Amino acid sequence: MKKFLLIAAAVLLTLYLAACSYMYFRQQALVFNPSHDDVALSVGEVPRAENLLLTTPDGETLKAWWVAPLRGRPVYLYLHGNAGNLRGSFNDAHGRAERFEGLTREGAGLLALSWRGYGGSSGSPSEVGFHIDAETAAKWLREQQPDSKVIVFGESLGSGVAVQLAATQEFAALVLDSPYTSIDDVGAGRYPWLPVRLLSKYPFHSETFASQVTEPVLIQHCEGDKVVPYAQGRIMFATLGSSEKLLRTVDGVCHVPSILTEVPFLRELEVRFTK
Repeated sequence: MKKFLLIAAAVLLTLYLAACSYMYFRQQALVFNPSHDDVALSVGEVPRAENLLLTTPDGETLKAWWVAPLRGRPVYLYLHGNAGNLRGSFNDAHGRAERFEGLTREGAGLLALSWRGYGGSSGSPSEVGFHIDAETAAKWLREQQPDSKVIVFGESLGSGVAVQLAATQEFAALVLDSPYTSIDDVGAGRYPWLPVRLLSKYPFHSETFASQVTEPVLIQHCEGDKVVPYAQGRIMFATLGSSEKLLRTVDGVCHVPSILTEVPFLRELEVRFTK
């Protein structure tokens, strides 16, 4: 009987380690879910938008959509989520293009960045690479639009990059849509049987940088979010070092909700903090 139990334990341990190994080597596909369709071909879905190419310090070429601001209007630096491309996610093929139309409808500018490995941009996605991409876009804006006020907009996975960018550089304001404390926390909640933090290659520790953010912040988060728990959005709100911050709770089950209900709050943000 003892021998049988030892064999059974060894088999279970082997299976568990195999599962851990599988998840470790598959985690890039779990964290990053890009569409490779070239976003340059669909730029016409956003009024006034034009294609832009950015070159990163490590030699990648990034596609981006650029909408020049009307006189006196701010510019949104948009950092999108993990699935799809600038046009939209796999569940909402035109969702981001519709968001961009809403953001720029009254004259605001937009620099929407296609991450490395996404939508026609070169390279392969990674946490380090995403930070380089965001810094490249912010540098371009400062050089090409030195008089424009910049609002960083981080969506889902992009919210962690946005928080770290706002913690290390000064912007007019920060918008976070469905933000997380860390991808490790999201993964640990989804896979409680895995040692997620031990296996993680892309932790995206957003909460670590939150206290260093002093810009005005607007957060939008669905109360029934099944992708990034609403509780993590509340933690981020409490941890942010900003003296001006607002958390908008969206009722129901959703992730990255419609921007149409958020537009009035964004216009207020623009008026208060970009003049």
